[in-house]
Amino acid sequence: MEIRKENIERIFKVLQLQGVNTKMPFLYGYFFIDKSKTKLNHFKTLLVEKGYLFVSNSECEDGNFILHIEKEETHSISSLIDQLTTFNKLAEKYSVECFDGWDMGSTDKTKPIISDEDFLKILSSKRVEKVFNLGIELLENNIFDKSILAFEKCIEENFDVENSLYKQFICFDYLEEYQRAIFNLKEILKVNPNHFKACFNIAALSYYLEDYSTSLKFYQKANEIEKNNDDVFYGIAASNFCMGDIESAKENCEIALRLNPNNENAKELSLFIVQ
Repeated sequence: MEIRKENIERIFKVLQLQGVNTKMPFLYGYFFIDKSKTKLNHFKTLLVEKGYLFVSNSECEDGNFILHIEKEETHSISSLIDQLTTFNKLAEKYSVECFDGWDMGSTDKTKPIISDEDFLKILSSKRVEKVFNLGIELLENNIFDKSILAFEKCIEENFDVENSLYKQFICFDYLEEYQRAIFNLKEILKVNPNHFKACFNIAALSYYLEDYSTSLKFYQKANEIEKNNDDVFYGIAASNFCMGDIESAKENCEIALRLNPNNENAKELSLFIVQ
């Protein structure tokens, strides 16, 4: 296994952002792969003698076997790197094909490392400005569920509601929770009826969900807010096309291409319209 310090640093950072004390004990799992189940069983015995707990030795879809061991440990970034390096060397010494990786979890297997309830308690102790900045940092690190909670706290405290709703939308979109994403965008329009991105994204998501009448409605509203946007005219054309209004689709597709001859979506749609 290639040990990348930056990956381990990122994992620790992600945990710390959520308020996790990474100096506490966690249940660390380690994984080894080999074609021989017997060889892994012998290797397991060695590791159990070193205090590790055996979890499983199971067959993978590719016919290899994967040994899973675990132990409650406390690690810093450097000590974890040392541990992983040791496992690499042990696998090589005992001719195990490879040390395949690691994971970490709560010492109580029935609980996550940090629950939403615990995270909300952490948020309640922070000033709302810091909660907002934390929400952004969580979003940037793809911790979408906790980012949503942080921005919800901002909305509840009436802090930068428009931006908080939009950041939540981004999270819901990444999580493919499209109805919740659309709900947030509509809430933005209650705060700012001329929010172009909210209209555009409602239209785009509605189109994806095959709700073409809603898609058309919000692309048209986006066009009222920001004129001469080729992507908006393509969206109108695509919605027209899916609703069977071919003449309007052709007209709006031509407008999109006049505004931007390199709009690939509009070029592709124009070929369908011609056919």
